[in-house]
This record gives sequence, structure tokens and C-alpha cells, in this order.
Amino acid sequence: MNLPRTENLVTRQFVKNVLDFSSQYGREQSGSYTVANVRGCPTNYPKYGDFLESCVLRTYGKWWNDMSYSPAIDASIAKPFFISQDFIEVEFEEKVMIESVVIYENYNPGAVVALYALDYAKTSNKWIQIWSIFDNLNIKSIKNGLNRPLPRQESRKFRPNLTKKDVFSNVVRIELEHGKLDYYTELDAIEIVGYAFNLTLSKELGTNLRNVGDEFFSEKIFSEKISEIRSESENKNENEAVQLVSNKPVSLTDLPNELLTSIIKLLDLRHIFLLRSTCRKFYQLCSDRDLFNKLDLKPFWSQSNETLLATFCNIVCDFKALNLSWSKIEFSHIVKKFFETCCTQLTILSVESCQFMNANTLRIIGENCPMLTSLNIASCLNISTSDQTGFESIAKLARLEILNLYRTLIDGPQMIKIVQSCKNLVSVNLGACTKINEFDEVMFNLADNCDKIESLDLWRAYSLTSMGLRKIANNCLNLKDLDIGWCRSVISFEWLFLMLEKCTNMRKLFLTSLRVTDSELCLISQKGLHIEQLDLLGSRSISIEAVEQILKNCKNLKFFDISFCFYDENEQISRLSSTYANCSIKTSQK
Repeated sequence: MNLPRTENLVTRQFVKNVLDFSSQYGREQSGSYTVANVRGCPTNYPKYGDFLESCVLRTYGKWWNDMSYSPAIDASIAKPFFISQDFIEVEFEEKVMIESVVIYENYNPGAVVALYALDYAKTSNKWIQIWSIFDNLNIKSIKNGLNRPLPRQESRKFRPNLTKKDVFSNVVRIELEHGKLDYYTELDAIEIVGYAFNLTLSKELGTNLRNVGDEFFSEKIFSEKISEIRSESENKNENEAVQLVSNKPVSLTDLPNELLTSIIKLLDLRHIFLLRSTCRKFYQLCSDRDLFNKLDLKPFWSQSNETLLATFCNIVCDFKALNLSWSKIEFSHIVKKFFETCCTQLTILSVESCQFMNANTLRIIGENCPMLTSLNIASCLNISTSDQTGFESIAKLARLEILNLYRTLIDGPQMIKIVQSCKNLVSVNLGACTKINEFDEVMFNLADNCDKIESLDLWRAYSLTSMGLRKIANNCLNLKDLDIGWCRSVISFEWLFLMLEKCTNMRKLFLTSLRVTDSELCLISQKGLHIEQLDLLGSRSISIEAVEQILKNCKNLKFFDISFCFYDENEQISRLSSTYANCSIKTSQK
């Protein structure tokens, strides 16, 4: 077979396009701290530090988890080896047989925990895991994955040893877990190295190789081997053979069903379905819908499909809690049937970054899941604002307590209808909801209808002003967590005194990139005595003395971000870090 010259050439490519991602620090269409910055060749590598031109995700460290209102799903079955929190999907110019993936990390490295590639060599395009952090562990466990050793604080080209190298692709997915990071991780570029390969010839070559294997295991050779085994068996003592037959061991299926069910619960979903296909008894035991009352399908995002949903429908599952986040399933009649059949008793639903989530799906959820108390549709960008019945369907879920709308396309009037109906809301995330142009009006309605509110994420709510915050301070006395980072229209702080005076259990206050002065810090040090997390990043008008006063008075303070607040106070900040060791003081590095 004469192969083209390009068959043997190694190609190196950097990212051409970003296809999808779960979160980012920068605002949409911006050039600062956005995922789009991962495109092209490295910009700052090998320099180490915090650069505007880097790709930065929304969160880092344990701090966000400590204050999270997202309910954990306590499944009845075992958890797979999966710890990912964020993902980025990127596209390269040419499809190649991927030999290696190189990730240029230029700040706080060590967050990458898994790599996938979309394999175009299969009959149907399929996501294949080509590396995982668990491949590097001597003892595989979720705990060891979370507690993995982090690399040194320096820039690096991270080139993991891929466990699968026969993938033909130009689309790669990077998954990250940043719970142990001391600050934001930053990526400068992503590169793939591979062999240009003719797909038609590759399939022909693969067929030939498969035929060689078929010949090796041909019926003739197999028959000869069986004959040898029979000859050896016939030479054995006949009495021994009879004894072996009479002492036949008990089969696994002879064990009591209760014991077998306990064993099945030690398996994760994938292995349960494999066991289910072995025999009739295990088919029945593994079809017990009580196994699937609470289910986290996020770790199986690459394997979940319509067939899986149809199987749950056939089992007649009755989910109480379900996480379908990151699913690549498209909307279809199977998805509709799944929610109508299996989700009527749902109390917790997470469908973050799901392709099947559109206005139709949201209508179906609103009509069939009246028991919902927690709904997460973060980064579901297929739900159109133009279809009014989409987001407004959430208003039917009167029992809702936790609502995550981060980076969705919801607008102001739709959000107002939701807060007017869902009066039990405790936690609302409206971060990066750029279609809401009347945040003050939304806050007025929320304060009038949802006085149980404890957590508000209003990150990058550009139309929010002091008027909306004053209304919240007056009415929402249970408020504990408030994030108004990058809310540029908040230019005065008369509301802050009122909020700290009335909301006496305030524990998290993020004032990122606002014009905070020593006057506000003095107020926080006097009234915010229960605060545990405080973010003042970018507040250039504050003094070291005011910062130290907060550290002295706020005894519960565990997290304090003063990045980009001072030009040349490194010695003073080091002194504060040593003196107040119980508080993690964050300062960025250029």
C-alpha cells in the first residue's frame, strides 16, 4: 500500500476555535481573562504570573465550595473516579492521530485532571478519554485524586502521558478541578502533536490488522488447542473428576438477593449496567429502580445517550435527585418522555451546560416537576430569550429554594415573573446574565417577594445600582452571602451600612473591582464581625492600615482577596499574612 507522504509527518497545532466551556472569569466578548484567550500560540509563556491575556475560569480553591448552596446528591450506588469541576472544549485546524497534548500553564498550575478527544475514526463520532489524573495514582480513589500533589508555582508545559493514542481528532476537551489551588489557574495555550493520517486508508489498514487477528484465533487453531486440553483431561483420574463434579462450588447467583443487592450498590453505574447484561437474575436485580432514586450522571457525560434515558423509562425510575450536567444528548421525544415518566418526584435537578436544554425542555420541566426545590441550568445557552414560555416556565416551580441561572440568556421581565411566583427562594445565582438590563427592578421584586433569601450572586450585573442593593438590605434580613463583583454601576455605598446593620449574619461579601475606600473598610471592621470571606480585588483607594483593622476585628475571616490593591506593599502584606495566619490573604502576581 502506497501511503501519501503526509502520513508520516508529525504536525503541531495550537487552538483555532473554542467550542464550549463551563465558566470563565472575564465577561463575554472581552479580551481579558476569557476562555477565548487560549486560542493561538502562547502569549506570555514562559513568564509566570497573572496576565490579562490568559484563559481564566470563574472560581478556584475551596472557598466557593465552603459557601455553596448547591445540594450534594447522595446516590445509593458507588461514585466513579471523577472530580472535574470545569471544562473547555477546543478545536484545531487539522484532524490527526493524537500523539500528545501540551497545556501551557502560566499561573497556579495543576488544575487539569482529564483529557478527552472526539474520535472521528469511529462509525459514529464518540468522545474518548485519553488521560485522567487517576492514571497517575498508585491507589485510585476520589480522595487521592482531590489530594494529589500540586506542581511548583512556576510556568510549565504540561504534557501528560496519554493512555490512548489511536484517536483521530481535532477536537479536545480539558477538564479541571481547582479545589486545592491557592489562586486562579491560568492557561496560555493548548497544543496537540499528532500524525496527519488518511482516514480511508486508516480504516483499510485497521481491517487488514483485524483479519490477521481473526486468523490467529481461527477455528482450526482453536480446535487444536481444545484437543490438547481434552487429552490432558482424559489422563486424569476419573474418580477425581467425579469428585470435582459432586463438590461443585456455589454460583454467585445462588446468593440471597439482599446480599447481591448490597454488592451491586458497591458498583458505579457503568459496572451495574455491565452486570445487568450478564444473565436474567442480574438483569432483574440491576433493574431495581430504588438503585437510581438519586443519581449523578455528570461523570458519564461522554457515555450518556438516548438509549440510557430510554432504559430508565423502561425501568420506570422515580428520581428524587438527578444530575445530568454536561450531557451531549440532543433534545428529542426520548428526552421529553424521560422527564414526563421518570422525573415527576424530582426535588433536585442539575442540567448545567446541557445541549438538550432549550425552551421546550424547560416547559416540560415546569409542567412535570412540581416538587423541585433546587434547579441548576447554568451555562445552558440554547434556552432562547425570544421564546417567552421558556424561562417563564420556572415560575411554575413554586417550591424552588435554590436557582442557578449563571451565564444564561434570561432577561429582566422573565426573572421578575419567577421571583413573583417562587417566594421560597433562598439562593439565586444571576452571575453573568448579560440580558438583564433592569437589575434594580429585579431586586425590587425579589426583595418584596422573597424575604427568605440568604445568598445572591450578582456578579457582573452591570445595570445594578445602590438603589437595588438598598432595597435588598431593607427587606432581606436573612442575607448571608452577596457577590456584586464587577457591578460597575454601584458607585456609592450608603446601602452597605444598612445591609451590615440589618443583615447581622453576613458571612461573604465580594466587592470585586468596585471603588471601595477606607470608609467602607472601617464600616466592615465595625459591623461585619461575622464575615468569613471578603473580596476587595482592584480597590486602589484602600490603605494597609484599614486592611489590618479588618483582620483584627473580623475574627472569623478565612479568605481575604486584596489583589491589585497596592503597588508596592509586599513586605507589609507578608507581615499581615504571618500575623494573621488563620486568614488566607490573596494577592495576585504580575
